[in-house]
Amino acid sequence: MPQWFRDIFHLTGIGIGGTTLHWLCSFLEGCTQIVKLGDICSDPWLLICGVSQGSVLSPMLFNIYMKALSEVIQCFGVGCHIYADDTQLYCSFPTNSKETPCILDQCLATVLDWMRANKLQFNPDKKEVLLVSCAADQGIGWQPVLHGVTLSLKSQVRSLGVLLDSALTFEAQVSVIAGRAFVQLKLVHQLRPYLKKSDLAMVVHTLVASRLDYCNALYMRLLLKMVRKLQLVQWSVARLLKGANYRKGTTLLLKQLHWLSISSQSQFKVLVITYKALNDLGLAYLWDHISYYEPVRSLRSAGMPSSCSCCHLNRSWWGRGRGPSQW
Repeated sequence: MPQWFRDIFHLTGIGIGGTTLHWLCSFLEGCTQIVKLGDICSDPWLLICGVSQGSVLSPMLFNIYMKALSEVIQCFGVGCHIYADDTQLYCSFPTNSKETPCILDQCLATVLDWMRANKLQFNPDKKEVLLVSCAADQGIGWQPVLHGVTLSLKSQVRSLGVLLDSALTFEAQVSVIAGRAFVQLKLVHQLRPYLKKSDLAMVVHTLVASRLDYCNALYMRLLLKMVRKLQLVQWSVARLLKGANYRKGTTLLLKQLHWLSISSQSQFKVLVITYKALNDLGLAYLWDHISYYEPVRSLRSAGMPSSCSCCHLNRSWWGRGRGPSQW
């Protein structure tokens, strides 16, 4: 069994032992790899670390392995999100703080040491840093340093397919989604004479509508000029599916398709997420962003839940009470 997995299983809180531990040992032991070039194969090489690709257990075992990294990061008071091999660090601090940047630099250095000790690659050239703040606070002069290499601040970064900019306006994200959707829509329009109605609907939903639905809760309370870009895509999709010309109104078409408008879809998504969080039907960490409103005097709205602000530096995007305000 690989040495690093033997260490992982001894962590408190994992709860792996007995028959389950022996079963996982048999899964990991004796794994070999070969290199094939054309018809020539190298000799098998015994693996002492890593998991086999394509296995159902491999992602779970890798997450167990990465659990220790989250504990290392949280020791510095820094939050983190880990998705497969993608690790994101985040924290909130005032622009005049001198202590927090130093803590972040120390945290990055510790993460680098941990990855080296656990046979993981850490490439500073591929790391991205985004400072989210008001326009007036963009030039605070902080440059994170990792192992002697200064990491430059980016104007926008991509997180799970979503472009995040330094002011959280989502202008770049909306422009990319609308542009790519219209390109796909133009290609589908050329195939329309050769597709059945059901096949056309499936192709449109797969290539175009799915782009509008992905992470659409972020589009709530956007500027009207950006919402309109996405709304034009939805209207074009509705006209394509119904065979209507560009002059026909879209209100009836959306009603026939049982579609909500872009702004209503984002509101509905936030309502669903909030409802699941309040009733223990969603992810557990969402509950940490909800608190109950306690007025200073007796009101009819006493006891109404309210969402905590998830972005203190730009409340025009999230704002206090973003979810429950729709109830």
